[in-house]
Amino acid sequence: MALPKLNDTPKYTLTVPSTGNELRYRPYLVREEKVLLIASSSEDPRQIMNAVYDTIAACVEDIDVNTLTTFDLEYIFIQLRSKSTGETSDITLQCPECDHKNTVTIPLDEIVCTEANTETMIELSETIRVEMKYPSYRDIPTDTNSDDLGFNLIASSIKTVFSGDERIDIEDESFESVVAFLESMTQDQFAKVTSFFENSPTVKYDLPLVCQGCGAQNTIEIKGMQSFF
Repeated sequence: MALPKLNDTPKYTLTVPSTGNELRYRPYLVREEKVLLIASSSEDPRQIMNAVYDTIAACVEDIDVNTLTTFDLEYIFIQLRSKSTGETSDITLQCPECDHKNTVTIPLDEIVCTEANTETMIELSETIRVEMKYPSYRDIPTDTNSDDLGFNLIASSIKTVFSGDERIDIEDESFESVVAFLESMTQDQFAKVTSFFENSPTVKYDLPLVCQGCGAQNTIEIKGMQSFF
């Protein structure tokens, strides 16, 4: 007689920030948690992201993980974590006034994803426009050093270039040609493109902090999945 399977049925729903689609999911189980713990112990950002990616694929119904934006990935994982290991997370924060280390508890159900920018078209000149997109996890280059990562992420955020009446789909172009296109911009033009990227949605929580060392009161903005991992 075969042993029964436990807890494989979705029990909760979440909303994907970039699309507004509602999807069903289940908490992650011991098998997924083992992979996450090994990845976390490695302190390798790429290994951690791969573990998160695989966990979401296993736990969420009808999801194409390849299309998730980076902020989708972060938000969905935090929803999974809150239903899997508890609805709070304890982290250590350093007081900006006295450097005292404070242990604080974050309610995961209060973490939000800021709204997406609906204006994706940017005019660079009288004849050239670019249509932007939010990069997916799969868009993040793996064969680059940290100094080039930000620049390459910006390159991955360009969807289409319009030159006069010509439409150029970036997915049909080499990555090197996209980088060369960015490098040909003036500082003002490049600032317009980076502004879209810098103002992209983010997972965050505004934490009121009363330092246990000096009593100073601050509001600390906690951003990104790594803060809640």
